[in-house]
Amino acid sequence: MKKQTNSTVKAHLLRGAFSLLLLVAVCVIPFALGQRATTKQGAATQKHVAQRLATMPAATGMPLSRALTKAPMSADVARPGGCQFHVLIVYSDNGLPSQLQSEIQAEPNVVAVDLFDGQVGTPDLTLLQQYEIVVPYSNFPFADPVTLGNNLADYVDGGGIVVQHGFAFEDTTYGIFGRWLTDGYSPYDYSENLSGNIFSLGTFDAGHPLMAGVTALNSNFQNVVTPNAAATEVAATNLGDSLVAFRPVSGGHTTVGVTAYVGSESTQSGDWGKVIVNAGNWLCGGGGTPTPTPTATPTATPTATPTATPTATPTTTPRPTPTPRPRPTPYPRPSP
Repeated sequence: MKKQTNSTVKAHLLRGAFSLLLLVAVCVIPFALGQRATTKQGAATQKHVAQRLATMPAATGMPLSRALTKAPMSADVARPGGCQFHVLIVYSDNGLPSQLQSEIQAEPNVVAVDLFDGQVGTPDLTLLQQYEIVVPYSNFPFADPVTLGNNLADYVDGGGIVVQHGFAFEDTTYGIFGRWLTDGYSPYDYSENLSGNIFSLGTFDAGHPLMAGVTALNSNFQNVVTPNAAATEVAATNLGDSLVAFRPVSGGHTTVGVTAYVGSESTQSGDWGKVIVNAGNWLCGGGGTPTPTPTATPTATPTATPTATPTATPTTTPRPTPTPRPRPTPYPRPSP
């Protein structure tokens, strides 16, 4: 009887232990599964935040990762005595300015030409200062044209070179505003006049550094604008509209303007890239407009005026006054 009782107790203990283990398993397995799910959810959330950061402008105006397109650096850029150029094209367009990018890259001393989508974000001063030349142009409104204008003005104040292109001289929708406009950095007075007429290079100052080696500039779109009173025009189109001008600004710096639109929707050809790099070569010594070296006016060596040897004036020897010959005394006539 006692033996039977012990067996019964053991059986109950085993069943109890098994039930306890089963209970623990039931409690632990969902917890483990929950931890695994939480980990996956956390990873998914982090990925979502990273994507949002990549597509949302920062409050400080930092560039978006998808707005900046870095180009490979050219392997052969060096030219003795020349500046080295990293160029940033800030575009607001519906396509990449690949042709303009290639035209600039083909010029000597250009290290790289990067692209920044100005519809998506706004380059801040820190980014702009990584480049020697910045080329802004538009075919759509900029994401923040006021901040862009403020940053470009600060960039020029620090010695940066800006070559502004059309349609960024438009006065209502497509222009660059902020300090760029209000503090007088634009080489052209803004206007709403836009042209879709095909044009080519007309009259220009072949001796100006901006036009060195330039023989052709063709496009089919342009801002029709007038150079600011403080600016100097160096080229016009064959239609008579201003095409290239420069403007001295505060601090001894200079800005350059090209009224043509040469973006992805244009039919353009010629030396657009050369004009941009010419601006860099002209201004890279410090950002200021060089003072022309005065051309020495040759001082005429005085030619000795020969002293005329006086010709002896012949002295006329006065003819002697003839002594009157005495008339003979007539003999008296005889008296008849």
